[in-house]
Amino acid sequence: MLGTNHNKGNNVKLRSLKHFIACLFLIPVLMLSCSDEGITIKLMVVSNVKGFSGYYIVNGDTIDYFSATENAYGIAMYEKEIDDVEYLEVSATTKQDATSIEIKVYRDDKKVKSSQTNIEDPFEPTILNLEYSIGEEDEEATAN
Repeated sequence: MLGTNHNKGNNVKLRSLKHFIACLFLIPVLMLSCSDEGITIKLMVVSNVKGFSGYYIVNGDTIDYFSATENAYGIAMYEKEIDDVEYLEVSATTKQDATSIEIKVYRDDKKVKSSQTNIEDPFEPTILNLEYSIGEEDEEATAN
């Protein structure tokens, strides 16, 4: 009888060990599936005095267009959250009489890239472009 209880104890230990080993194999799989989630960024374009129009391209895919008109305070703003981004291209063109334009990219509520210009000749539209690759802010931080 003692031998039987001893064997039952070994069986329980063996099953527990098997479960533990199975969990160890599952952890890397679960970590990989989490890392495959797309990254969300926020695109913001702001212009003073007059509005703008433009487009953005995510991961070299289709072109999405945007535009904004100035509010009562003379500020035009466009905001868009974009999912599954690896690479982003943005181009914005001001309307006549705009005095500045800025394109900003946020990741995790932190500005990671921006481009801005003050317009010398407001009678001509100004084009501002920006390209952003996920992680480039991390590369710049380690380079400095």
